[in-house]
Amino acid sequence: MKEKILVWSLTVVLLAAAWGVSKATLTDDAATAPFPTVAALDEPVAARNLAATVTDVHVATRVTDAEGWTAEGTWLVVDLTAATVVTQQSATLRLAELVIGDRTFTATDRGTTLVGQRLFTGVPRSGSIAFELPADALTGSGVLRLGVPSEASPNDVPLDGVIELTVRLDELPVEVDAALDENGWAR
Repeated sequence: MKEKILVWSLTVVLLAAAWGVSKATLTDDAATAPFPTVAALDEPVAARNLAATVTDVHVATRVTDAEGWTAEGTWLVVDLTAATVVTQQSATLRLAELVIGDRTFTATDRGTTLVGQRLFTGVPRSGSIAFELPADALTGSGVLRLGVPSEASPNDVPLDGVIELTVRLDELPVEVDAALDENGWAR
């Protein structure tokens, strides 16, 4: 009888240990996951090869760029300045996404925005990025993620640093019309 109790006790201990190991084990993509750097509105922040300052976040039902392009819908517009820190080789603002719950939205490449624009070391560029969202997405919080490709893998999303800014979506007022900042050198 004591042997059965000992065997069952040992089985429970081993199962608990196996469960603990499975919870402590990193996911398969952990080796290539970026290191997030938390940002705040109007505060400069740097993550490896990207330095950025998000100056404004607003929602509009119509956006217009400096060249006359216009689109209607539900738009989240982010005004920012960005520069590289280490190298400008293959340095473009390639990662610009908004994560809301389990949904991820990529910044639009329509109109004139900073998405895909070449960045320079130590010389900030200013402009806007915009996300076209479904109307029901403007509740709760979202996380804005910005990054440039790493020098080791310029064709991939960043592997070493990403800037993340939490946006409280339901606190943002909805404007009728928003102009995307013209791309240019920051002042």
